[in-house]
Amino acid sequence: MRLTLSLPARTSTNVRFLAQALGRRIALGASSLVAPRLAGLWAERLFLSPPRMPLPAHELPELRGARTRWLLHRGRRIATWSWGVPDRPAVLLVHGWGGNAAQMQAFVPALLAEGLRVVAFDHPAHGLSEGTLTGLPDLADAITEVAWEHGRMRAIVAHSLGGPATALALAQGLPAERAVLIAAPSDLVGHSRRFARWHWLPESVRGAMQAAIEERFGVRWAELEVARVAPRLDAGALLVHDRDDRVVPWAQGRTLARHWPGARFLLTAGLGHGRILQDTAVVRAVADFVVGRSEVASPAAPALPQPAPIY
Repeated sequence: MRLTLSLPARTSTNVRFLAQALGRRIALGASSLVAPRLAGLWAERLFLSPPRMPLPAHELPELRGARTRWLLHRGRRIATWSWGVPDRPAVLLVHGWGGNAAQMQAFVPALLAEGLRVVAFDHPAHGLSEGTLTGLPDLADAITEVAWEHGRMRAIVAHSLGGPATALALAQGLPAERAVLIAAPSDLVGHSRRFARWHWLPESVRGAMQAAIEERFGVRWAELEVARVAPRLDAGALLVHDRDDRVVPWAQGRTLARHWPGARFLLTAGLGHGRILQDTAVVRAVADFVVGRSEVASPAAPALPQPAPIY
């Protein structure tokens, strides 16, 4: 009976979401023809607005004895949770775009069993955290804020867009011995072009959107690309990607691994972009890598020469 009752509500939510997305797509495409500059500004806000679905009560990561804590980041309250003994080294779990901390829960028991502390949080404008607009530089700053507030981060485990945000935070000085990036993209400009195609935006409007975002955060997108950031990182890295990921093609994870000196690359199959976070073999491989018990595989590429810093 419960299943029968839940299906219409879920179907109604999906239909409403698709209708809203189609409406935005038509409106943006039309405005790009008559007012390209205005369309660029509108596209900027849409690009920086993550989808925010209501969180079912059973998905809240306050389960299993987590300690809830709120941090203030740029005037917004950020929801954080922690597990384990407070004075132990910690692992920070970082979810992806449009996600929430609950999606990373499968890693908590395995990391606690290794004697580590675990910290998770909702990005700005995600989950229970406050905010409406956010972007990669803002996500990186939030990661740094949470890490410093909770202290002694041994490693960071990040999913999807949380991966490039983590790499940027490390490049800007956040200390961590190891980083695990799961299903992480390496081509941010390419992502914006897919966004533009979905919304029927010409390249001129996409360019105006990019310029507006660069002005908002005070950083050029070229400085955020993996080829500029990853070669300067010295944290041990494991890149995990699934061959059947339809959101972020697995070749992007391989590219990221090849640019990160000494990085390891683990390729799975049949898990896609989301289920990879619940796979027991992936969880075990991540925990083993974090504690240094297993190097998982051979380095993805020989160490690359370190270029001059861009900051």
